[in-house]
Amino acid sequence: MTDQQILEAIEQCKSHCEILEETDYHSISLRGVLYTLGYTPNQADSVIRNVASRGFEYCLDPMIECNSGIPDDLPNTRIHPPPFATFWGPDQLRSRLNSLRTSPH
Repeated sequence: MTDQQILEAIEQCKSHCEILEETDYHSISLRGVLYTLGYTPNQADSVIRNVASRGFEYCLDPMIECNSGIPDDLPNTRIHPPPFATFWGPDQLRSRLNSLRTSPH
């Protein structure tokens, strides 16, 4: 996917989250939203990697390593979150997508 296509996919995800906030509030994952919008697994992987590189990696997707979030773990302990931990409320997911850096690190 091109950078522009990825940005369009992220915007579509934000819009989808807004609709869910008002009509059918339930836990969602970014991957699930992308699939709902018709993206293929490879396209979803591209979008998710881009989102992670722009600042949202914590419990984003099982393929994205993140800090464990456990206070007693050693600093910088990285894990791959279990699938159930990657679900957010639509308002939470939209807020995180709205907070992305403008460019990857």
